Amino acid sequence: MSYVGKIHIVYDGMWGSCGKGKFCGELALDKSLDISVCVNNNAPNAGHSFVFEDGRKVVTKHIPIGFVNKNIPYLVLGESSVIDYDRLVYELEEYKDLLNGRKLYIADTAGVILPEHRKSELQNLKTGSTFSGAGSALVDKIQRKSPLVRGDERFKELERKGLIKIVPSKTFFAMIYNGLSGFSGKENILVELSQGDALSLNSDNYPHTTSRDCTPAQALKDIHATDYIQNVRKYCVFRPYPIRINNESKVGHIYTGDFGGAKEITWEEVCARCGLDSEEIKRNEFTTNTKRLRRVAELSIKQFGEMLMDTKPDELFLNFAEYVDGGIKDMTPEKAQKVQYYFENPEDMSDENFEKVCALNWSLEHVLGYIQDMEEKFKNICKGKVEVNITKIGTGAKAGETLNREDLKQASSSRHAIKDMNPYDYADKDNVPNFEMGLN
Repeated sequence: MSYVGKIHIVYDGMWGSCGKGKFCGELALDKSLDISVCVNNNAPNAGHSFVFEDGRKVVTKHIPIGFVNKNIPYLVLGESSVIDYDRLVYELEEYKDLLNGRKLYIADTAGVILPEHRKSELQNLKTGSTFSGAGSALVDKIQRKSPLVRGDERFKELERKGLIKIVPSKTFFAMIYNGLSGFSGKENILVELSQGDALSLNSDNYPHTTSRDCTPAQALKDIHATDYIQNVRKYCVFRPYPIRINNESKVGHIYTGDFGGAKEITWEEVCARCGLDSEEIKRNEFTTNTKRLRRVAELSIKQFGEMLMDTKPDELFLNFAEYVDGGIKDMTPEKAQKVQYYFENPEDMSDENFEKVCALNWSLEHVLGYIQDMEEKFKNICKGKVEVNITKIGTGAKAGETLNREDLKQASSSRHAIKDMNPYDYADKDNVPNFEMGLN
């Protein structure tokens, strides 16, 4: 029988840290998607975060973040995963209430990080790295030096305890696609990619990259689903200002790479444009792994346009929309609808709320204007070959602090010229790719 389910792939369109964890968690909790399998190819050089509405924060480096939905039965670490045993055990214990008795299915050919892998990276890596040992473990896997999950007794002990199940990944996904062993062939899958497209090993950014590709194509290969491209829906997460990890590391100053030709700026400059407090932003912009402040830059039109052409997302999710306009911070759909209603019906609100409502409505219009600019400009840059469709807007870390496109009405006033802070206006317009150039 043929597979008729849907494969939802969430990936980062920039250099990582765009907030994939937030959207993966929200998609996993979306009942209309009816997700049955969450899978990733994570390594401990990247962390995914999800914050519940009550403020509880979950950070995983191995467990698929979709596990925040306790009703999803299959949580899978795929064959391209590189696993730090101690970190895995920590997550299994720390989040056992959310796991709620569910075991992790781990591909038997996933790599294993050993202490010597971290030591090797500290001694030898001269480009940006989190020094987690992931890249070194992959090298040893290629050279057939390192034990895989199936050859590591520690993982077998976890299996005996009922915490994980070690499976041949080809067999596991063949069962889903072919309706074997209780699967119907209708199961919907959520694939969570780590890091970002621009960090892909085979990108133009080499050698300032990660140790593998971070693309939807790689994700499909990793789960043996290349025959099911027609079943795929791709979601690209991006942010107004891309980031990269700090040049200061555990071994001193190491340059981590540029921003595709775009100008590097300061967080103070971002705050001056959007109206947020710079100290608060800086607290939020320390990486999950290195605990150092991220670098930030203007948008690289070249990088973003090439990413769109290469990956062709079905939907784009704008996160950190508060960096466009701080007034939208922590905005919920209910609050947005109320603000827009009162703005259009001022007779229904009190005089003391008038200025506040007007300011918040302006923030909504400002973000909408930015989204419309991005869609129009990149559709033109990509010569109409990509449908640029921004459907979700992240306004804060918590679940629920996400607006759907329909939550933003068409701009109801012409005040955009008053406050020209559109991040696209500062983008690197001297470095626009020409997609009409092809192979001779």
